Amino acid sequence: MANIRGNLQDPRARMTPFPSPSSSATRDRAPLLDRLRTPVWIFDIEQARMHYANAAAVRLWNAETSQELYARDFASTMSEATRQRLADYHPRLMQGEVIDEHWSFYPGDQAISMHCRCSGVDIDDDRTGMLVEGLESDTSLDASSLRALEAVRHTPMLVSVFDGQGHLLTRNPAALAARRDLTSFAACFVDHGLAEQTLHRLESEPRCSVEAIMQISEGQRWHHVDLCRATDPQTGLPMIVMGEFDITPRKALEIAQLVSNRQLEVVIEGLDVGLLLEDESRRVIVANQAFCDLFAAEAPPESLVGMDCREAAQSTKGYFTEPEAFVARIEALVAAKRQQTRDLLEMADGRFLERAYTPLFVADEYHGHLWVYRDITRQRHQEADWAHKASTDPLTGLANRRSFDESARRVARSVKEEELQAALLMIDIDRFKAINDTLGHAEGDKGLRLLANTLRHHLRQNDLPCRTGGEEFMVILPGMSAGDATAVASRLLRQIAEGTIEADKLPFHLTVSIGVTCFKPTDASIEAVTRRADAAMYEAKHKGRNRVAVRW
Repeated sequence: MANIRGNLQDPRARMTPFPSPSSSATRDRAPLLDRLRTPVWIFDIEQARMHYANAAAVRLWNAETSQELYARDFASTMSEATRQRLADYHPRLMQGEVIDEHWSFYPGDQAISMHCRCSGVDIDDDRTGMLVEGLESDTSLDASSLRALEAVRHTPMLVSVFDGQGHLLTRNPAALAARRDLTSFAACFVDHGLAEQTLHRLESEPRCSVEAIMQISEGQRWHHVDLCRATDPQTGLPMIVMGEFDITPRKALEIAQLVSNRQLEVVIEGLDVGLLLEDESRRVIVANQAFCDLFAAEAPPESLVGMDCREAAQSTKGYFTEPEAFVARIEALVAAKRQQTRDLLEMADGRFLERAYTPLFVADEYHGHLWVYRDITRQRHQEADWAHKASTDPLTGLANRRSFDESARRVARSVKEEELQAALLMIDIDRFKAINDTLGHAEGDKGLRLLANTLRHHLRQNDLPCRTGGEEFMVILPGMSAGDATAVASRLLRQIAEGTIEADKLPFHLTVSIGVTCFKPTDASIEAVTRRADAAMYEAKHKGRNRVAVRW
């Protein structure tokens, strides 16, 4: 009966399953089919309705009458897996294929499982229905096997079964929906060479897994593919069971992560700062070439990955002027895990490094920290040069007025807070305007430099001589009493007068007037000290110049 392709009209009219010249013979066929113990029915796949059922089929489907069964709406209770399975059947039945498969039915509260032989039959409007014969299976399936079979039919995983040569035997509804026209093992793979290699692997391995780009009806997708060898229960020949699930989103993320990681690597390697990333266990995660260069590491940065950073700190502490302080500071920062911190490190070879420490937290959970080392030696030298120029008189090389004010305030605080002694000299060149007018400013500059050199060479190392005006100089004498300061002023007066300026026209000598005073704890400001020194200096001028005067 499975190979008959007849012409059956409305089951409520006369049935003519086979072409026949005799209408009386046709009228007798429906009662004959009702006498069969085998359930036989015709299902309209396109409309999801029963077209015909014999008496055994009516009982199988738990219907009171055939009319009730014909009126039943199967579409409302049909699962998506069943819908996909029938959609796959329809074109195959139209081509005359006979399909033998196991089905489970749920006409009532109880499941019914049987082997079904399905073939095509013409119904209304020259459409093709599905003629089904419910047959007893040669193999009895227990409840566990039936459940497993149903699970495979309803799982979204693609499950396909091939023979040993890679020809399709069967597949579940999910695989049918994904690949209606691909019927060979190799056709499922975009890379046919990989398909062939996988088949060869299965000859020596019972199971294997691959991640590959697979071909489906909608295009190409990344799938995780699990394969195993098995034995066909019907023929006893080898078969291959293939299960697949889509991993395209994961692969897209992995590829994006690889691209992102590579971009990050390029950025890290392009930086001129040394980077060292440690995990929460103080193991190196990432280091760059600039880090290796800063610490003269001959090994490539990737060889540092996994290194214990405690050992690394101990091995490199000798590069710094304060080795133990270098290690102790690292331990303190890691233990505190505070916000970003910057330190200045002075190295034994004269270099300066700026180190930034940043703890890494994700959702308030500590995951290590980042060290950033930057060589700021040139910057420090530049800053020192700028600071020197900002505080130095360019003609004489002595400290300028700005430097004098800062140093005087510092000395005044020590006098007031620590009860220390300090004195101040104010020196002014006698008749300097006449020198400039008579010999020229170039010769006057020589006189200024001579005075500066005399102060520089005949004062203590901690004394601070300053040029505070055109021909006006001041000298701060920390820790010096008034009497000692007066003696120093007198000595300087003599040494300056003994100096000779080798002018282009005629050598000449300088004399100066010096006012001496002391810093007092009661001074309200620096101006109070300088006013006394200034008054003393003018007193020396008024008394005939080239002398020392004192104001306490």
